[in-house]
Amino acid sequence: MTMFSNGFSRLTMPEDFEPVATKDEFNDMYLVNTKIPMSIKFSTTPTLVGLPGIKEDIEKNIENNDKINLIASDFIPINDDIYYMIVSSFSDGENEIRRNEFLYVEDNNLYIFEYTYPYADRELDDFYLNVIRSFKIIVPKYIVENGSYKLNKEE
Repeated sequence: MTMFSNGFSRLTMPEDFEPVATKDEFNDMYLVNTKIPMSIKFSTTPTLVGLPGIKEDIEKNIENNDKINLIASDFIPINDDIYYMIVSSFSDGENEIRRNEFLYVEDNNLYIFEYTYPYADRELDDFYLNVIRSFKIIVPKYIVENGSYKLNKEE
């Protein structure tokens, strides 16, 4: 296993996944495995909203989008923390795509793990949970104050 670290957080990258460069400000890590096929996206965004508000907003957005099917939405414990888990599916025209997302908030930072793959497979539960269980926050990535945010860096 290889470790990912960006100075703000670290986690274990699963074997056989390759990093893909992205220009999204909030995307910390994007990995793909063409053999499975599956992608893993790990993002951090500043937030002033807690998990209950995030859950409510996500469910409302999915309810208003007839292209996305909500499979599961609940709060779950992982390690000693509470995460919001949402499982949904959508069609890309040819395949049914499944997306499992796990969201966690600490110190006004929203951490998002997103797993996307073209089938439902309960055997993957331990796979993606092991990645999340390896997650450690070194320092908050963003400092949120006075309605704005800035990158947490020594000045």
